[in-house]
Amino acid sequence: MNPTSRALTFLCGLLLLVATASFAWADGKIIAPRGYKGSLEESAQEAILIFHSSAEAGEATEDLILKIQLTGHPEQFAWVIPFPREPRIAKEDPVLFRELFDYVETRLRSMHKSKGAKLDAAEARPEAVPGVEVLSRKVVGSYDTAVVREKAAGALNAWLEQEGFQTLDDAEDVIGFYRQKGYVFACIKVSAEQVEKERPIESHPLRFSFKTGGRDGIFYPMKMTGLQTAPFNVNLYIFYRAWINDGLNRYGYVHRGFRLHYRDWDTRECKPNAGKTWSAPAVDPFLRGMAGRIPAVTGLFQKLHPGERYYLTNIQANGLKPADVREWADDLWVFPYYTDRAFTPYDARPGGPSAASARGVRLD
Repeated sequence: MNPTSRALTFLCGLLLLVATASFAWADGKIIAPRGYKGSLEESAQEAILIFHSSAEAGEATEDLILKIQLTGHPEQFAWVIPFPREPRIAKEDPVLFRELFDYVETRLRSMHKSKGAKLDAAEARPEAVPGVEVLSRKVVGSYDTAVVREKAAGALNAWLEQEGFQTLDDAEDVIGFYRQKGYVFACIKVSAEQVEKERPIESHPLRFSFKTGGRDGIFYPMKMTGLQTAPFNVNLYIFYRAWINDGLNRYGYVHRGFRLHYRDWDTRECKPNAGKTWSAPAVDPFLRGMAGRIPAVTGLFQKLHPGERYYLTNIQANGLKPADVREWADDLWVFPYYTDRAFTPYDARPGGPSAASARGVRLD
């Protein structure tokens, strides 16, 4: 496949969750309740990103679906996740991740063998904390969610303390980074009955739909994870109408420690550079052989983006060190595969939402 070039063109989200498990998907800093002494950190992150670029600045949109699993045995914890704009939050099916894993691994095995190839929710009355604006509170599936914006240094910690959670110590560099950018934080609380000890459990994923604030940058929050101590892995399924820049220039994801695991391609039967019809795989020449194995994924695209076409790109990173991620100039931003190596993505230009994303990146 040879995608076209130039033509291809929160308020802080705080998730209050209650769960026990061996993995945590999605970026954020997990915070235990006051008095909790056990371990509670992310060992892995997994997410589905569906991105739509825009010809107009500030109008690009993204659906970010996060798989939630955690390490530790608290009865409650807080999970702080930043977003560029206030997201809409909804429940999704955990089967999505199993289907995509199966899809990718089946494709990879095939390539090896061939050697080629709406949720209504009641609003809750927000509690007042000076310097914190609670934009919304509602129930989404198993979670009690809140979306807040910090307006003054230290206010988010005061809000966390009021909610009964530990504060984020020595974190003003990260929290202040998001406050200055006007980001928001999302919040989710899960009932204590869902906690199981001594073995991992899995809660349903959450979908955050939001504007990225730009045109062509695909956003994934990571700097908050820099506040923990344990290394972690990341597995991202990215849906976009073209391929994603890997190492074409300094804006490729390989310079952030990610590697390509899999991406869709065009066969002779496919319309070149047109993506795949994930909302109707049975009639897509590339997907039809797998249509019976991805019903949940099909339903997701039928619900959100019927008729739209995408290539799936699966990228991964292993053993990322939190201290290194904390030093990043920005979160993870990935960009379309512009075939002109000298082309600077719109959002990475001065004044763009990801202008700092390539700062300090050294090319091999």
